[in-house]
Amino acid sequence: MFAAIGCGSGSHAGAPTAGSGSGSASGAGVSAGAPSVGSSDGGASGAGSAPSGSGQSGGSSSAFDPGLLPVGPVDGSVDTKLPSVPALINVVATQNDDSAAITFDPVDGALDYRVYPLPRDEDITIGADGNVIVKNAIYRCAGNRETPSPTIDGGPENSGSAIRTQVDKQTVGGYLRTLDDATLGYVYTQPGAGRVPVYAVGEPDPNADNSTCFFARWGASRTKMYLTSESERAKMLANFGRDDGIAFYVPAAADATTAQIYIDQDEAGTKYQKRYYLSDGPEGNKHPNKKPAFLALAQGGAGTQPLMRVFYANQCGQAHDELAVGRERFNRIYKQGDSLPLWTVLWSGITGPTTLVVEALDRRCPFQGHLSPQSFPSVNGHYGAEEIPHQPFFTLADVQAASPTSEVFINGQAGPAWARGVVPERLPLPRAISRSFVKVQPNPHAKMDFFADFAPDAKAETFTDMPCGSPDGQCFQTWRQQSPTFDQMFISVESGATPGSGLYAAGPVMGELWVTYADNSADTNGKFRLTAKQKATMNDATFLHVTMEADAYSTARRYPQILISDQDVPVQYGIEKGHTLVIQPRGEANAAIDWPIDYEIEICNKRPWDVNNQCPAYDLYHYPNAAGPTHLAPNDELGEHAFADQRTLFDVFASTQRIYVFLNGKPYGCANLPAGKVPQSGPVTVTWGDVVYHSGVDHTFAYHAAHLQIETQRHFDNLGFSSNLPAPTWDESRLPCVAPIVP
Repeated sequence: MFAAIGCGSGSHAGAPTAGSGSGSASGAGVSAGAPSVGSSDGGASGAGSAPSGSGQSGGSSSAFDPGLLPVGPVDGSVDTKLPSVPALINVVATQNDDSAAITFDPVDGALDYRVYPLPRDEDITIGADGNVIVKNAIYRCAGNRETPSPTIDGGPENSGSAIRTQVDKQTVGGYLRTLDDATLGYVYTQPGAGRVPVYAVGEPDPNADNSTCFFARWGASRTKMYLTSESERAKMLANFGRDDGIAFYVPAAADATTAQIYIDQDEAGTKYQKRYYLSDGPEGNKHPNKKPAFLALAQGGAGTQPLMRVFYANQCGQAHDELAVGRERFNRIYKQGDSLPLWTVLWSGITGPTTLVVEALDRRCPFQGHLSPQSFPSVNGHYGAEEIPHQPFFTLADVQAASPTSEVFINGQAGPAWARGVVPERLPLPRAISRSFVKVQPNPHAKMDFFADFAPDAKAETFTDMPCGSPDGQCFQTWRQQSPTFDQMFISVESGATPGSGLYAAGPVMGELWVTYADNSADTNGKFRLTAKQKATMNDATFLHVTMEADAYSTARRYPQILISDQDVPVQYGIEKGHTLVIQPRGEANAAIDWPIDYEIEICNKRPWDVNNQCPAYDLYHYPNAAGPTHLAPNDELGEHAFADQRTLFDVFASTQRIYVFLNGKPYGCANLPAGKVPQSGPVTVTWGDVVYHSGVDHTFAYHAAHLQIETQRHFDNLGFSSNLPAPTWDESRLPCVAPIVP
């Protein structure tokens, strides 16, 4: 339906999809749908498919089905010249429209992962040193997670962090633990005869996570129970427990090969409760009140991995042993941070049946320059007398032409910061140490009243410059264009190299809409706004469904958005005149780092909105109990879904009285809306957007700090809406709809 968005200034038809040769007709992916092994939040170790437990139920015409389709790896061998290496384990590709998000078990020692279409043998060159080069290959790499680190063992305090992970030479529960003590036994990663699942369930107690002080919070930091009892699990879920799925599998009955794992607690039921998982031996002797929890294997064997633990000491609440399967998952929960790889890769722009190659790598993918739908030379902005040098913007074709091997690494994160005007010199290329193949094909998206999929074969639209629409007529550093489909704006953006142009670009690349820009002087309220010219409808009897897929890396100063408003374009300038719902992932601002990331519903009731003037927001993380205290909501940690080049699915269902939000197809939160303070029955505009505010002082992590501190990029796909729908199926006993706020 929609193909191109323009860049720079003047009339635009948009940049064509760049790249050629192997893999050039396909592109990114979507991190949507049910996660595979242990990849949902990086916390509970995970070893099998997670049951939903999300409050959704079938059998109703009003149920929300995101249409995600999982497929497994190729069953059997693939005819290819690529050299043989061990296979990845638990590979699952979740297909959505023309995208595939691929998850897998982490590989010991792998520093990165990548995906690309199966190349022709004649395009594969294997050097004498074993290096493999694929002619004109376009790879998409996983890159690293971007989170803060806890304070680790006796190391230096991570300023502002309330969490300390304790493993080595640390006294826990009266016993001096060492690194060797971290392994409790061995467990299975797959179901089988004579095995039972161990479920991980996050506690709902308001003190079960770091929700009251500092910044540290991950999927792993919430106190958990590890259960084999279905009835105990059901009881916890009914009492607002967070369903973290199946953590691993263990023997159903004790024999000569098994070892007993125990649970013990100190200060049970208090704010500073401590929960331990331990085995027999000297440590077990320190816990005379321990109780059996589940069995494990005493020795490893086929299909098993070590069961390891990290003690999460919480200065502001309850502490617990977090369990992980395998050394890579152990390293993640032990160290967190921005130096460990993701275990998911993405591909989109799929136009037909395609075999994808998924590889674990011995090195990180190289950074080859800032990728953009349009080329720009390096330019200098200014903050007063201070010069602010901006890196050049490169298209895929630019990078491919400059690559010594003709290979392109999207989301390559390793290497030096950019050299001005020059693609950084070649780094040692990564080698595959594990590989699997998946066959994917388009999985058509459900029809919507309005839908933009940025398909590679769609006809380009022409964008024409428009007055910015500012009430005072001032358009300083602001550019606006319209096409037959969209009204597009870049607000408070750095100047480009050509007089009168801006340092911004937006256009279709590999089946997605790529948007990149820089805020003026690295010190202003930069914004991108893309509004559908077609109107949607809201009323009190039915729901408007708005959907967006975007990479959701967020801080308190940069994040994607959905705006639903009773104001016409340009919506940004009309917010204070009417009523607007703002839905966004946004980092919590504090003195140390902008973390964790909240899923926000804001209400702008006849008042302006800006990045430094937020509208009142609902708290979707805490819920009130009848007795007065709060409990934690049983939803995922949004920050565990928000990384560079990993698309996240956001769905909103809004009437004039109530709003529901979903994260990657799972219910996240519900809110009752204040009467008369939100868009009322009638037409509304739907806007998808992005912000970057005062980027020069943004709290970013390693990759963004090195390569995107004073620029930003966002990949969008599958932007759509439908009006007059029934409410989605919702289990309000698990996710109650919170009371209206006073905007």
